[in-house]
Amino acid sequence: MSNCYEKMDDYINSIYTIFKIIYDKANKQHDERLQMISLTIYNYAIFMAKEYNIDFNNIKNDEVINLIPIFEYITFNNIKLYDFSSISIDDLDVTKKEDLEKFVLTHIYYITQGI
Repeated sequence: MSNCYEKMDDYINSIYTIFKIIYDKANKQHDERLQMISLTIYNYAIFMAKEYNIDFNNIKNDEVINLIPIFEYITFNNIKLYDFSSISIDDLDVTKKEDLEKFVLTHIYYITQGI
């Protein structure tokens, strides 16, 4: 994971906004799978805030998702997202932070395409 990306506040804020929108949608639809994905995104946001000493209490509750910091972060760190149509269980090592980050960012990418 990057320790040089200079817009981490914006990045984490965007991740949190995505969590909130997905979580609310999942609750309205009573979609347990989507709830679990949203909570995974939330846990990732909390982890990243701690990792980069960002006070999570200062995160804004935006109504609109700003995807720019997310795509900049992905590009900055040269993260190759998973192709969920052809992913294998062997492609993901849950003991590696990088794989979990890639998994979360891939979910965000796919979900935000349909919002």
